[in-house]
Amino acid sequence: IRLEALSAANAAEFDRFDSLRELNPAMGAGGRSNSSAIAPPMLLRSRRDGEAVGVVENHPLPGEVAVFVVYIGRQRGLAGFGFEAATLYISHLFDSGARLVTAEVLEFNREMNAILRKVGLVPQARLREHIYSGGRFWDVLVYSFDRAEWLRIIDPYRRRLPGGDGPRA
Repeated sequence: IRLEALSAANAAEFDRFDSLRELNPAMGAGGRSNSSAIAPPMLLRSRRDGEAVGVVENHPLPGEVAVFVVYIGRQRGLAGFGFEAATLYISHLFDSGARLVTAEVLEFNREMNAILRKVGLVPQARLREHIYSGGRFWDVLVYSFDRAEWLRIIDPYRRRLPGGDGPRA
């Protein structure tokens, strides 16, 4: 995956994923925030073929808290892109000044819950029947972590991510 900041050159691709994201029940309510974020929204592009595969962004909360959002399209052959996109963008959020990063994940979003659990995160809170999506109310699982915890989490994966042991690109 290559992270590409939202720009006039890729806005149409970004908007296409934004439209798809709005139709995906696992994404819950929301949409792009008009307030300033800690880091810019980014298009996810495959290094293999240059195809746009998704988007990442954050919604700021007071106190340098970034609510992390990732959406990967459902094309074939995208397995693993969510994990790589999440690790790269979350690292970028901390490098851009986030004090805490949170993820609010609908309980039935197995892919994202699996990514977060894979790296050892457990939900800090459960908001009961908080979001109406896909015809019913669902719980929202809230994950939250600071930079020190993120560095502990990401350390075993650094060699396998772009940049290896060196600084993130």
